[in-house]
Amino acid sequence: MIIGVWLLLVGSILTLIPFAFEWQSSRDVRALEEALSLVADPGQDHVEVNVMGKNMNESELEQVMKLEIPVIGLEQLVLPETTEQNLRMALTQIKKEQVPGEGNFTIAGHRGYRAERHFSRLPEVDKGDTILLHANERTYKYQVFSTEVIEPTYVDVLEDHPFRKEITLITCTRDGRERIAVRGKLMQETVALSAEE
Repeated sequence: MIIGVWLLLVGSILTLIPFAFEWQSSRDVRALEEALSLVADPGQDHVEVNVMGKNMNESELEQVMKLEIPVIGLEQLVLPETTEQNLRMALTQIKKEQVPGEGNFTIAGHRGYRAERHFSRLPEVDKGDTILLHANERTYKYQVFSTEVIEPTYVDVLEDHPFRKEITLITCTRDGRERIAVRGKLMQETVALSAEE
């Protein structure tokens, strides 16, 4: 009897762990989104937010981008550095010093527990679909030209190619053994109009 109760208790705790991580990530995303709205407000002097125990100042917040894939209803923040902490909360750019609209802009993300989080629906994206990257008051529109399952060691997909402006999105397959790579070519770059224009 005691062993059965103990196993039930352990099972319940193990079941709750993913929900606890999800709750913490959602809380951090909300704090980050609130800070980003404050940065966008010209009336704010100094903005800083604590996310996952780390303080992010205004210049770090201005580096946060947004990725949008309309066909799967994805709108996710993209943080400028790939760390395990950042990946738990949002998507991340893989290569340091990369610039949107130049070379091969690479983004990584977990599959996520829920359908609307991270790259859980990335496998549904197909050739011809649109990817939008919003960064620095610009929108970069890409058209998907390739979707493939690759080995984790196949890093050539992340390399820049001369005279090509593209984006590469990477996530794990459901079993985690392989990677899904979705690639798009830059079709258009637009500048956001300010409220005064």
